Amino acid sequence: MKLPDLYTDWKIVVGLGLVMLGAANWILGVERTQIYSRMIVAHQHPADAATDYRSFDELDEGAAVLEPLTAEQRQASYATARMDFYHAAFLAGRAMVLLGLIVTLLGFISVIQQDSRRAFRRPEDDPHLPRGLPGAPRTPQ
Repeated sequence: MKLPDLYTDWKIVVGLGLVMLGAANWILGVERTQIYSRMIVAHQHPADAATDYRSFDELDEGAAVLEPLTAEQRQASYATARMDFYHAAFLAGRAMVLLGLIVTLLGFISVIQQDSRRAFRRPEDDPHLPRGLPGAPRTPQ
């Protein structure tokens, strides 16, 4: 097996590309998810969490069911959306790395098989080699 056998096989090239792209998504997703989750925790108030789950019967008569978001709540909402996006990128990166490793492994297996077939193949134009199956009794010439 030579180097041109490796970089001309499409499975190996695609597999390594998926591994690199997936690793970049994985790393970026982990870092950004942690950043935005810290932002969300920093913007949460303990009093807000207690009032989020009140039933409709417990609401005051004049209170609005859906109050408009304040600037701080809006920023926390945007941070949550971004965190969800980067979490999806993180999960997609993991899947791409796994898929890339599988495709690369299949590529290496096919290159090794081709190389072993090439090593045991007989040249067809050599008249000095006997024809027939290997290990079969030879006919006298």
